[in-house]
Amino acid sequence: MEKNPIRSSAGERDGGPLLKGGMTMQGKILKIWLSPDSAKKSRYGWRTLGGILGIAALAMLLICVGAVWLTASGVPVELLSLVLCLGISALTVFLALRLGRRSVQDATVFFWMEGDRLFAVDTRSLVYHGRDVLSHAAAMMEVQQFLQKLAENPYLPAGADEIRRVERIRENRSHYALVCQVRHPGQRTVRRTYFLVKGLEDQELLLRQLERRKSWENDLDAAENRKPFFILLSALACGGFVLLCVLSHPAVARLPQDIYFPCLGLAFAALCVLVYFAIRQSRGE
Repeated sequence: MEKNPIRSSAGERDGGPLLKGGMTMQGKILKIWLSPDSAKKSRYGWRTLGGILGIAALAMLLICVGAVWLTASGVPVELLSLVLCLGISALTVFLALRLGRRSVQDATVFFWMEGDRLFAVDTRSLVYHGRDVLSHAAAMMEVQQFLQKLAENPYLPAGADEIRRVERIRENRSHYALVCQVRHPGQRTVRRTYFLVKGLEDQELLLRQLERRKSWENDLDAAENRKPFFILLSALACGGFVLLCVLSHPAVARLPQDIYFPCLGLAFAALCVLVYFAIRQSRGE
């Protein structure tokens, strides 16, 4: 299998060498912030892969146990199988979201550079993930190795974005959600969300740097927040399709059974849209 390439540092990309002592073409690194796990010895790849396999195994186990219980208990199988399917799906989505959030937190690194410039990078974006399962697994291990090297010998990667302005800082139980205006070298300013895990070394210094940038010049026009409307619309659509599923289920048989599976698929799609907009709303994006 071809090894996934990681993009070089900004200094290497621009033709200059990476200097010792945290020096790059962008200047000297004054401070680097990694998650507590990444700052010690990153286990990003093993944790992510283990989490994915664990969630899949748990879902399969619950399906098998639920099927055996429904068969042996003598309860109405038709209706309870739908409840079991929805419950396991909801649990799987919940666990996957938690795993994804932890993955983003561990993969995000912040850099305070000479000249009072603040950079952030999601190290997952520096690795080619491929199109198959094995390539994705290899990419996760590449990210883990990259975080380990970054902790041992800090430098500013070429894929880092400069934080030009901070729009929102939302505190949660385990992390901060940051909505920032960032600019990649040679590209236009865009909005991007980062996750700052709590417990970083010198965390207050980073928060002060972020707070300072709330008052900086706005490079983007303010956009109308239409997410509550889409959340309501997708919730109504999901509820409507679930109601059609119940009415067309063989145990109820108020509507033709032919529409059961199409409505079930549409209900799941509406649920995914609902979760997507709810997450963006909770992040303050």
